[in-house]
Amino acid sequence: MPPARREGFTLIELIAVMAVLATVLALAAPTLSGFIRGRALQEEARRFLALSRYGRSQAVSCSVPMELWIDPESGDYGLSPVAGYELEDDKPIEWSLKDGLSFEMDPQAVRSEGRAAIVFQPDGSIAPDSLDRLTIRRGEEEAFEIRQAADGLGYIIQDREQKSR
Repeated sequence: MPPARREGFTLIELIAVMAVLATVLALAAPTLSGFIRGRALQEEARRFLALSRYGRSQAVSCSVPMELWIDPESGDYGLSPVAGYELEDDKPIEWSLKDGLSFEMDPQAVRSEGRAAIVFQPDGSIAPDSLDRLTIRRGEEEAFEIRQAADGLGYIIQDREQKSR
């Protein structure tokens, strides 16, 4: 009777495959890290834009002016009812920029308490004294600008090549 035949990989074959995978990963890692950093900037810009849309929606649905505040020094931002107004389900919304990112804006837009603000009125409009544009930046090269849309009812994202999103 012939001996039973076993199918599979030998230990040497498995080690060789692992060595090839490790080499490919070592060559691709620098490129992947740059890709991940770029995605973090884009995700932060999209999160800020989503918060602005949510703020406008809350102002309209609750008939309460909502303030999207930005602290350029700390990198914090959030949404709350304008001082003097309350919501029944008042849960504070506050986020911080990811490490390595910063806000840039017109210094004159920063109020005395060190924050800039976008105020959404109960009719869906944006208060005239609200921030009209800001930039979220990583270093000197990568940036996304968030600016008021032409219709004056919301905000849009533009990257440094000025492509609308």
